[in-house]
Amino acid sequence: MKFLVLLISLTIFPLIATAESEWNFGADLQMTEFYYPEEYGEDTNDSLFKLELDPMMRWKKGEHWRVYAKPVLVANPDNKSTEEQFFFDPSEAYVKFQKDVLDISVGYNIVTWGITDGYNPLDMINRRQIYDPIRSKKLGAPSVLISESLKWFDYDLMYMPKARETILPGENSRWLPREVFVPQVPGNDLVLLLPTNLRYTWGNEDVLNDALDHNFALRLQKTISIFDFSISGYDGAASAPIIEPQVTGTIIAVSPKTVIQVDPDVRLDTKQYRIRQGGFSLVSRQWDFLFKYATSYSDNYGDYVNLPGWIHENVLGLEKTFNFENAMLIGIIQYSFLDTERKNDSNISFTEIFRRAWMAGGRLTWKEIWNASVLGLYDTVHFSSFVEVTIGRRFFDSWSANLTANFISGDIQNPLGLYSKNDAYLLTIGRSF
Repeated sequence: MKFLVLLISLTIFPLIATAESEWNFGADLQMTEFYYPEEYGEDTNDSLFKLELDPMMRWKKGEHWRVYAKPVLVANPDNKSTEEQFFFDPSEAYVKFQKDVLDISVGYNIVTWGITDGYNPLDMINRRQIYDPIRSKKLGAPSVLISESLKWFDYDLMYMPKARETILPGENSRWLPREVFVPQVPGNDLVLLLPTNLRYTWGNEDVLNDALDHNFALRLQKTISIFDFSISGYDGAASAPIIEPQVTGTIIAVSPKTVIQVDPDVRLDTKQYRIRQGGFSLVSRQWDFLFKYATSYSDNYGDYVNLPGWIHENVLGLEKTFNFENAMLIGIIQYSFLDTERKNDSNISFTEIFRRAWMAGGRLTWKEIWNASVLGLYDTVHFSSFVEVTIGRRFFDSWSANLTANFISGDIQNPLGLYSKNDAYLLTIGRSF
């Protein structure tokens, strides 16, 4: 794909060299200090300093050609996971041709399909870097993206000849299980008790059913009166692989589940698998409220014994904006409910957090200088919760400072409770250029 983008660029630039051009440059710089009050694991970080630079370049050539690039560079030098000390991603880097109502982009694209907050079952296309699951980053997808507005509907068609893999936490990450690991297994009958001197290594990476090859996505959108509809389809790699721990140890119980006291060396094998998904979303504005509904049905290809099977996901949301003299408040409430072919007791399953879950929050801005936000999530199946509180201020138009606190509670054998020792405090200083 990188070669294809370069070839197209070298071909079209001479053809449009006589047209009028325009350049724009910019950058965002962020410095973040993380502090984790509780120790979690023998060789993990209790504090982190992260420096992120997001430069931007935009080139307009004539009426039809555009070039855009906004890579992401992150330095995290004191991270005890060497894989996480430096991160680079092209993120968005594409050549675009546009004419009238047609856009064609070739390169690294990032798209967001779906309309719900926090948990968005339709947002399947871009893989993620999940060094920190609360603050994951979308990875640019090498792709061809075609968008067009027709008389009766709008459509987006995306083709990815080779999809990317999700970037998982480093071997010394506190976002991997450190005390109890309940893996995804067919019988939901295995619990691993982890030692304090745990040593993870990432092992075999298998790809099932050509999951990364020739991924496709299509979305149709239509507005009728006060209703915005979308229908989408996706055929490609699942958003995250199956993670299978390979361990040795001592069996200490066999009923109702097999419990193993694990030896220090644990290898994590991954399996990428392919899914097909159909989705639908509806947005309607009535009585000064924004009503949102999204649903999807996904199923996997193949017959590997540890595949999750079909999953039906639903999200209902309600949003309202309150305007005051010098301030604006946006409030949301959201409920997710899903059903699956197979039960999954794994404590590293992201979707299990939202099997029956409420989310509510609000964001207040005052005089475009101060901002404050509160977000709460409650998992009614496992009785786990997550709360995030942020307060921030802008300085001199281009500077900002934000203080954030995260609080997680729940049983360590459950998906959200697994991170109950990862309460964190963050201070972020930002500068835009």
